Amino acid sequence: MNRLAFTTATLAGSFADKAAAIRQAGFEATELWARDLFDHLEGPEVALRVLRDQGLAVSAFQAIRNLEGYRGPVRQLKFDIACRMMDLACLAGSPIVTLAANVDAQASGDRGRLADDLGQAAELAAQRGLRLAYEPICWAPHVSSWRQALALIAAVDHGALGLQLDVFHPLIQGEIPDVFEIPLDKLFLVEISDFVAGGMTPREVSRGHRLFPGEGSAPLEPVLRGLAARGYAGDIAVEVFNAEYGAQPPAAVAARGWRCVNQLLDRTAQRRRNRNEIRF
Repeated sequence: MNRLAFTTATLAGSFADKAAAIRQAGFEATELWARDLFDHLEGPEVALRVLRDQGLAVSAFQAIRNLEGYRGPVRQLKFDIACRMMDLACLAGSPIVTLAANVDAQASGDRGRLADDLGQAAELAAQRGLRLAYEPICWAPHVSSWRQALALIAAVDHGALGLQLDVFHPLIQGEIPDVFEIPLDKLFLVEISDFVAGGMTPREVSRGHRLFPGEGSAPLEPVLRGLAARGYAGDIAVEVFNAEYGAQPPAAVAARGWRCVNQLLDRTAQRRRNRNEIRF
Protein backbone atom coordinates (compact mmCIF):
# COMPACT_ATOMS: atom_id res chain seq x y z
CA MET A 1 0.00 0.00 0.00
CA ASN A 2 1.49 3.31 -1.06
CA ARG A 3 1.64 6.10 1.46
CA LEU A 4 -0.39 9.11 0.31
CA ALA A 5 1.02 12.61 0.66
CA PHE A 6 -0.43 16.05 0.03
CA THR A 7 1.48 19.21 -0.80
CA THR A 8 1.05 22.23 1.44
CA ALA A 9 1.10 24.52 -1.63
CA THR A 10 -2.52 23.62 -2.42
CA LEU A 11 -3.86 25.11 0.78
CA ALA A 12 -4.52 28.52 2.26
CA GLY A 13 -3.85 29.52 5.86
CA SER A 14 -0.95 29.16 8.25
CA PHE A 15 1.32 26.15 8.21
CA ALA A 16 -0.41 24.88 11.35
CA ASP A 17 -3.77 25.13 9.56
CA LYS A 18 -2.41 23.32 6.52
CA ALA A 19 -0.77 20.52 8.50
CA ALA A 20 -3.90 19.94 10.58
CA ALA A 21 -6.08 19.84 7.47
CA ILE A 22 -3.78 17.40 5.68
CA ARG A 23 -3.55 15.01 8.63
CA GLN A 24 -7.24 15.18 9.53
CA ALA A 25 -8.18 14.41 5.94
CA GLY A 26 -6.28 11.13 6.24
CA PHE A 27 -2.91 11.82 4.59
CA GLU A 28 0.12 10.49 6.42
CA ALA A 29 2.71 12.73 4.80
CA THR A 30 3.22 16.07 3.12
CA GLU A 31 5.44 17.66 0.54
CA LEU A 32 7.07 20.49 2.46
CA TRP A 33 8.26 23.80 0.98
CA ALA A 34 10.99 26.03 2.35
CA ARG A 35 8.50 28.77 3.15
CA ASP A 36 6.60 26.38 5.44
CA LEU A 37 9.52 26.35 7.86
CA PHE A 38 9.44 30.13 8.17
CA ASP A 39 5.69 30.62 8.34
CA HIS A 40 5.88 31.55 12.04
CA LEU A 41 7.75 34.53 13.45
CA GLU A 42 9.29 32.32 16.11
CA GLY A 43 11.15 30.32 13.49
CA PRO A 44 11.38 26.82 11.99
CA GLU A 45 11.11 25.03 15.33
CA VAL A 46 7.40 25.93 15.38
CA ALA A 47 6.84 24.17 12.05
CA LEU A 48 8.83 21.15 13.24
CA ARG A 49 6.69 20.97 16.38
CA VAL A 50 3.53 21.16 14.28
CA LEU A 51 4.70 18.24 12.16
CA ARG A 52 5.52 16.22 15.26
CA ASP A 53 2.24 17.03 17.01
CA GLN A 54 0.22 16.12 13.92
CA GLY A 55 2.16 12.91 13.35
CA LEU A 56 2.79 14.06 9.80
CA ALA A 57 5.81 12.73 7.90
CA VAL A 58 7.63 14.62 5.15
CA SER A 59 7.73 12.83 1.80
CA ALA A 60 9.88 15.38 0.02
CA PHE A 61 11.30 18.85 0.47
CA GLN A 62 10.52 21.20 -2.43
CA ALA A 63 12.29 22.42 -4.52
CA ILE A 64 15.75 23.24 -5.85
CA ARG A 65 15.35 25.09 -9.14
CA ASN A 66 17.50 26.15 -12.09
CA LEU A 67 20.65 24.41 -10.93
CA GLU A 68 22.25 22.45 -13.75
CA GLY A 69 23.95 23.80 -16.85
CA TYR A 70 25.59 27.03 -15.65
CA ARG A 71 29.22 28.19 -15.61
CA GLY A 72 31.36 30.41 -13.43
CA PRO A 73 30.01 32.52 -10.55
CA VAL A 74 26.38 31.77 -11.44
CA ARG A 75 27.03 28.06 -11.09
CA GLN A 76 28.65 28.55 -7.69
CA LEU A 77 25.72 30.66 -6.49
CA LYS A 78 23.24 28.04 -7.66
CA PHE A 79 25.09 25.29 -5.83
CA ASP A 80 25.34 27.42 -2.68
CA ILE A 81 21.57 27.83 -2.74
CA ALA A 82 21.11 24.11 -3.39
CA CYS A 83 23.24 23.29 -0.35
CA ARG A 84 21.11 25.53 1.84
CA MET A 85 17.97 23.83 0.54
CA MET A 86 19.46 20.44 1.34
CA ASP A 87 20.29 21.60 4.86
CA LEU A 88 16.68 22.68 5.32
CA ALA A 89 15.50 19.30 4.06
CA CYS A 90 17.64 17.66 6.73
CA LEU A 91 16.23 20.00 9.37
CA ALA A 92 12.70 19.03 8.32
CA GLY A 93 13.49 15.32 8.47
CA SER A 94 12.79 14.76 4.79
CA PRO A 95 14.45 11.78 3.10
CA ILE A 96 14.19 13.45 -0.32
CA VAL A 97 14.99 16.88 -1.71
CA THR A 98 13.58 17.63 -5.15
CA LEU A 99 15.33 19.20 -8.12
CA ALA A 100 13.23 20.60 -10.96
CA ALA A 101 14.83 20.58 -14.41
CA ASN A 102 16.30 23.95 -15.36
CA VAL A 103 13.79 26.10 -17.27
CA ASP A 104 16.32 28.84 -18.04
CA ALA A 105 17.08 28.83 -21.76
CA GLN A 106 20.38 30.60 -21.02
CA ALA A 107 21.73 27.53 -19.24
CA SER A 108 23.65 24.97 -21.26
CA GLY A 109 21.94 21.87 -22.56
CA ASP A 110 25.21 19.99 -23.02
CA ARG A 111 24.56 16.48 -21.72
CA GLY A 112 28.01 16.08 -20.28
CA ARG A 113 27.74 19.28 -18.29
CA LEU A 114 24.22 18.44 -17.12
CA ALA A 115 25.39 14.99 -15.97
CA ASP A 116 28.37 16.49 -14.15
CA ASP A 117 26.17 18.97 -12.32
CA LEU A 118 23.61 16.34 -11.39
CA GLY A 119 26.39 14.09 -10.16
CA GLN A 120 27.80 16.82 -7.94
CA ALA A 121 24.33 17.64 -6.60
CA ALA A 122 23.68 13.95 -5.89
CA GLU A 123 26.94 13.67 -3.98
CA LEU A 124 26.10 16.75 -1.91
CA ALA A 125 22.74 15.18 -1.10
CA ALA A 126 24.31 11.83 -0.21
CA GLN A 127 26.74 13.52 2.16
CA ARG A 128 23.69 14.73 4.08
CA GLY A 129 21.90 11.37 4.00
CA LEU A 130 19.41 12.62 1.40
CA ARG A 131 18.19 11.37 -1.94
CA LEU A 132 17.84 13.81 -4.83
CA ALA A 133 14.69 13.43 -6.96
CA TYR A 134 15.11 14.97 -10.42
CA GLU A 135 11.90 16.19 -12.06
CA PRO A 136 11.61 16.82 -15.81
CA ILE A 137 9.47 19.87 -16.63
CA CYS A 138 7.50 19.78 -19.88
CA TRP A 139 8.35 23.40 -20.81
CA ALA A 140 12.04 23.12 -19.87
CA PRO A 141 14.32 23.72 -22.87
CA HIS A 142 16.68 20.78 -22.27
CA VAL A 143 15.07 18.15 -20.02
CA SER A 144 11.35 18.11 -20.72
CA SER A 145 10.54 14.38 -20.65
CA TRP A 146 10.91 11.56 -18.18
CA ARG A 147 13.00 9.60 -20.69
CA GLN A 148 15.49 12.47 -21.02
CA ALA A 149 15.69 12.74 -17.24
CA LEU A 150 16.10 8.99 -16.86
CA ALA A 151 18.90 8.94 -19.43
CA LEU A 152 20.79 11.58 -17.45
CA ILE A 153 20.17 9.71 -14.21
CA ALA A 154 21.57 6.55 -15.80
CA ALA A 155 24.60 8.45 -17.10
CA VAL A 156 25.34 9.85 -13.64
CA ASP A 157 24.85 6.43 -12.01
CA HIS A 158 24.75 7.70 -8.43
CA GLY A 159 22.75 5.91 -5.77
CA ALA A 160 21.37 9.16 -4.37
CA LEU A 161 19.94 10.36 -7.71
CA GLY A 162 16.58 9.22 -9.01
CA LEU A 163 13.45 10.30 -10.83
CA GLN A 164 10.60 12.41 -9.55
CA LEU A 165 7.71 11.48 -11.86
CA ASP A 166 5.08 14.20 -11.83
CA VAL A 167 2.65 12.55 -14.23
CA PHE A 168 1.14 15.94 -15.13
CA HIS A 169 4.08 16.68 -17.42
CA PRO A 170 3.88 13.66 -19.75
CA LEU A 171 0.07 13.52 -19.67
CA ILE A 172 -0.34 17.18 -20.67
CA GLN A 173 1.86 16.36 -23.67
CA GLY A 174 -0.37 13.44 -24.63
CA GLU A 175 1.92 10.67 -23.40
CA ILE A 176 1.14 7.98 -20.86
CA PRO A 177 4.49 7.20 -19.23
CA ASP A 178 5.56 3.56 -19.43
CA VAL A 179 6.65 2.98 -15.85
CA PHE A 180 8.07 -0.45 -16.81
CA GLU A 181 10.93 1.44 -18.44
CA ILE A 182 11.85 3.03 -15.11
CA PRO A 183 14.03 0.98 -12.75
CA LEU A 184 12.22 0.75 -9.43
CA ASP A 185 15.30 1.77 -7.49
CA LYS A 186 15.40 4.98 -9.52
CA LEU A 187 11.76 5.95 -9.07
CA PHE A 188 11.97 8.08 -5.93
CA LEU A 189 8.61 9.85 -5.93
CA VAL A 190 5.35 9.91 -7.91
CA GLU A 191 3.10 12.96 -8.02
CA ILE A 192 -0.42 12.97 -9.42
CA SER A 193 -2.94 15.62 -10.37
CA ASP A 194 -5.60 16.09 -13.01
CA PHE A 195 -6.49 18.73 -15.57
CA VAL A 196 -8.84 19.63 -18.38
CA ALA A 197 -7.09 20.34 -21.65
CA GLY A 198 -8.00 23.76 -22.99
CA GLY A 199 -6.58 26.87 -24.58
CA MET A 200 -3.92 27.47 -21.94
CA THR A 201 -0.26 26.54 -22.18
CA PRO A 202 0.99 23.58 -20.11
CA ARG A 203 2.80 26.03 -17.84
CA GLU A 204 -0.39 28.02 -17.22
CA VAL A 205 -2.35 24.86 -16.45
CA SER A 206 0.40 23.53 -14.21
CA ARG A 207 0.88 26.68 -12.17
CA GLY A 208 -2.74 27.61 -11.53
CA HIS A 209 -5.33 25.22 -12.94
CA ARG A 210 -4.51 21.69 -11.87
CA LEU A 211 -7.35 19.62 -10.48
CA PHE A 212 -7.59 16.82 -7.97
CA PRO A 213 -7.19 13.30 -9.37
CA GLY A 214 -10.39 12.16 -11.03
CA GLU A 215 -11.85 15.64 -11.45
CA GLY A 216 -10.44 16.22 -14.92
CA SER A 217 -9.85 14.27 -18.11
CA ALA A 218 -6.24 13.09 -17.71
CA PRO A 219 -5.74 9.31 -18.18
CA LEU A 220 -4.46 8.64 -14.67
CA GLU A 221 -5.77 5.10 -14.28
CA PRO A 222 -3.33 3.49 -16.77
CA VAL A 223 -0.45 5.12 -14.91
CA LEU A 224 -1.65 3.90 -11.54
CA ARG A 225 -2.29 0.39 -12.89
CA GLY A 226 1.22 0.36 -14.27
CA LEU A 227 2.71 1.48 -10.97
CA ALA A 228 0.82 -1.24 -9.11
CA ALA A 229 1.84 -3.92 -11.61
CA ARG A 230 5.44 -2.66 -11.52
CA GLY A 231 5.50 -3.01 -7.74
CA TYR A 232 6.10 0.64 -6.92
CA ALA A 233 5.87 0.95 -3.14
CA GLY A 234 6.95 4.56 -2.66
CA ASP A 235 4.90 7.61 -1.84
CA ILE A 236 2.20 8.99 -4.12
CA ALA A 237 1.83 12.72 -3.59
CA VAL A 238 -1.18 14.78 -4.63
CA GLU A 239 0.39 17.94 -6.03
CA VAL A 240 -2.17 20.50 -7.15
CA PHE A 241 -1.64 24.18 -7.83
CA ASN A 242 -5.00 25.90 -8.19
CA ALA A 243 -5.84 29.45 -7.14
CA GLU A 244 -9.46 28.56 -6.47
CA TYR A 245 -8.50 25.81 -4.02
CA GLY A 246 -6.22 28.29 -2.29
CA ALA A 247 -9.18 30.58 -1.61
CA GLN A 248 -11.21 27.90 0.19
CA PRO A 249 -11.04 26.56 3.77
CA PRO A 250 -8.02 24.25 4.00
CA ALA A 251 -9.85 21.46 5.84
CA ALA A 252 -12.51 21.22 3.14
CA VAL A 253 -9.94 21.28 0.33
CA ALA A 254 -7.73 18.59 1.91
CA ALA A 255 -10.77 16.39 2.60
CA ARG A 256 -11.82 16.79 -1.04
CA GLY A 257 -8.33 15.81 -2.17
CA TRP A 258 -8.38 12.70 0.03
CA ARG A 259 -11.79 11.67 -1.26
CA CYS A 260 -10.80 12.19 -4.90
CA VAL A 261 -7.52 10.29 -4.80
CA ASN A 262 -9.01 7.35 -2.91
CA GLN A 263 -11.97 7.11 -5.27
CA LEU A 264 -9.51 7.01 -8.18
CA LEU A 265 -7.36 4.37 -6.48
CA ASP A 266 -10.44 2.27 -5.69
CA ARG A 267 -11.62 2.42 -9.32
CA THR A 268 -8.16 1.51 -10.54
CA ALA A 269 -7.88 -1.45 -8.16
CA GLN A 270 -11.36 -2.71 -9.06
CA ARG A 271 -10.63 -2.63 -12.78
CA ARG A 272 -7.34 -4.45 -12.22
CA ARG A 273 -9.20 -7.14 -10.27
CA ASN A 274 -11.85 -7.45 -12.98
CA ARG A 275 -9.19 -7.74 -15.68
CA ASN A 276 -7.34 -10.45 -13.72
CA GLU A 277 -10.57 -12.44 -13.35
CA ILE A 278 -11.01 -12.71 -17.13
CA ARG A 279 -10.02 -16.12 -18.45
CA PHE A 280 -9.79 -17.15 -22.10
